[in-house]
Amino acid sequence: MLKYVRFVAIAAGVLIALPVNSARAQNMESAAVKKMVNSQAQMAATDRQKKMLADADELLAKAQLLKAAVDQTRKDELSIDVIRQANEIEKLAKSVKDRMRQ
Repeated sequence: MLKYVRFVAIAAGVLIALPVNSARAQNMESAAVKKMVNSQAQMAATDRQKKMLADADELLAKAQLLKAAVDQTRKDELSIDVIRQANEIEKLAKSVKDRMRQ
């Protein structure tokens, strides 16, 4: 008769009662934890990829707007708005680059 049990949480929210000193129980617990960690890692990677794609699309749109604005300026002048847009693009590009390194 078992006196002590350990409850193992599975990613689906189901609880399983396992004997504390059983090698099989420890293996099942370890496998469940590994599965949960892998699932969380995949979700994080998917979220990061979606954010990167959204930022890249935004970067492309801003770069096209900047090009149109620069095309409208004269040879010897540069508007403050164009400089501001270039700074925004630079910040967004840095954020995309940092996210790719993660």
